[in-house]
Amino acid sequence: MPSIEKSKDQKIDNKKIILISIIIVALIGGIIVFLNITKEKNLNLEVYAPIPEASMEIGVVGNLEIGESIENVNPEAIENPVRPINEPIPADIFNTSGIILNIQGNSIVVRGLGTNFDDQIKRDLVVLINEGTYVNGVYGDAEYFKKSLKIGDNVSIEAPYNIHGKTEFLAKYINIIKE
Repeated sequence: MPSIEKSKDQKIDNKKIILISIIIVALIGGIIVFLNITKEKNLNLEVYAPIPEASMEIGVVGNLEIGESIENVNPEAIENPVRPINEPIPADIFNTSGIILNIQGNSIVVRGLGTNFDDQIKRDLVVLINEGTYVNGVYGDAEYFKKSLKIGDNVSIEAPYNIHGKTEFLAKYINIIKE
């Protein structure tokens, strides 16, 4: 009889081992599935880099000197102003718009409307584009930049720093304005 008791104990031990093995395999499988579901692919973190204080300074182009009036500097602004004459221009400007006149290797030349300048004179703006520039929502793709932007396109431009009174600046976002 002792041999019968041994075989019953072995069956119980075998069942416990099989049950524990199944539980361990199920836990490992669950962990693997969980990690695959929660794993982010192409993780792209933008690192905060402080903007140099010098880039926040107002540019000197288009400033009215003391004693100068817009009537003397730009009589056209009286007839066709881009903003009310007696309304001061904001100290910080990050956006502008205009029509593309020329496309170069890493920049575009845009005819600005004069909104970034105290004298409201329309000027050609050199807008630099680099790998951190979004063109129509596409990030840093030079080929897309060359294919999508065309001479004559009306574009909206956003810079990462103050462009008040500046005719050359780096763009963070460029979007074609469709009418």
